[in-house]
Amino acid sequence: MNSSTALETLVRLSADEAEAAAVVLGRALARREDAQQRLQMLQQLRADYAQRLQRRVQEGLPFAAYRNFQRFLDKIDEAIAGQTSIEAGVAAQAEQSRLHWQAKKREGQTWDLLVSRAGLAAQAKALRQERKATDEFAARAVLRRSTAETC
Repeated sequence: MNSSTALETLVRLSADEAEAAAVVLGRALARREDAQQRLQMLQQLRADYAQRLQRRVQEGLPFAAYRNFQRFLDKIDEAIAGQTSIEAGVAAQAEQSRLHWQAKKREGQTWDLLVSRAGLAAQAKALRQERKATDEFAARAVLRRSTAETC
């Protein structure tokens, strides 16, 4: 297997890995967005019920109803705490996915650079060979002329 084919294979594999990492990143970002939206929804629900409680207290809320409101708010607070934890976890996963994707992208750029350098080296080699052939041709022509002049 020649080196340019090996490099091209590595470039393709690296591109495939970067693409797979991008898909994983996209999913992680979607999960993070979903977790953030759920957290916001719970926070809004809590704010709405806290306002309701405040209004009902001002209207003269019986103690049993107040206790029920308070229990419900405590449950919402527990849900918010749980969702906050979930959101932090998926945010960390999204960040890890982003870092992995960036690493794969840099790796691909490195392979691309190596392919580019290999191409430039091959062009330089071809130019040297062409110069050598031209020089040999010119030297033979000079040798033929000098042989023809001496004879």
